[in-house]
Amino acid sequence: MPILRVNTNVDAYRLRSQCADIHELAARPNRKSLTQFVNRRILDVIQLVPEDFVVDIGCGDGSLQRMANGSVAKCIGITGSIEEERRLKSECPELTFIAGQAQSLPLDSGCASKIVCNATLLLLPSEDDIEAALKEMVRIARPGATIWIGEIPEINEYAYYGMYRGTSMLGLQWHLLRHDGVRSFLGMIRRSLKALIGREKIILNSAGIFYAGPAKVISMAENCGLRLKAYFRHKELDASGKVVNSEFRYDYIFTI
Repeated sequence: MPILRVNTNVDAYRLRSQCADIHELAARPNRKSLTQFVNRRILDVIQLVPEDFVVDIGCGDGSLQRMANGSVAKCIGITGSIEEERRLKSECPELTFIAGQAQSLPLDSGCASKIVCNATLLLLPSEDDIEAALKEMVRIARPGATIWIGEIPEINEYAYYGMYRGTSMLGLQWHLLRHDGVRSFLGMIRRSLKALIGREKIILNSAGIFYAGPAKVISMAENCGLRLKAYFRHKELDASGKVVNSEFRYDYIFTI
């Protein structure tokens, strides 16, 4: 497969939907246990009841839907593209997935009692898009609904971790040489040669990331009609499987 260049996260996830492993849609390669841990924690915090209508905006690999299935009245996963919707429906035909954008949800007003939007707002292209998504959550929420908004980093993680964000192979190779050394540089040269003959896939993504500290996130949400109940450091698993606090990410619980 040739070298692929994308400049939106929607397009990046379209490509993820083609991967052999469905869990690529959770953007945690080879860390299925972490995805399951995060979704189990979300469900524990929002406390499902049998009458709930659950909406998961940016539902990833559908793990949360699988966990909630059978314990609530309805659970819908919103995907960012038709390609993701088709892949998820083929893997999980018993569950409900709908393609749509967080900024314009394909759902009726006042339908949801529990809304989950985890590791999704950070992928939207602008603050205007984030505000539109927040207003859509308010629109679809029932009075007193619980809204989980998770994994919002307080810093630019791409810059902090030295991640390349661009669409130039030369730029990527130079970046690896400067930041990771000769071994990584040579490894990418080999991968790029394989990509040219269809034996490797390289995706170059220039899309950015939204980041903001709690004060700004809370202010944005409240200006859109949400009311804060609590916020806390996001919890994850380290390499040994120990539960730890995220270095930079926060989770938020809102209601209306």
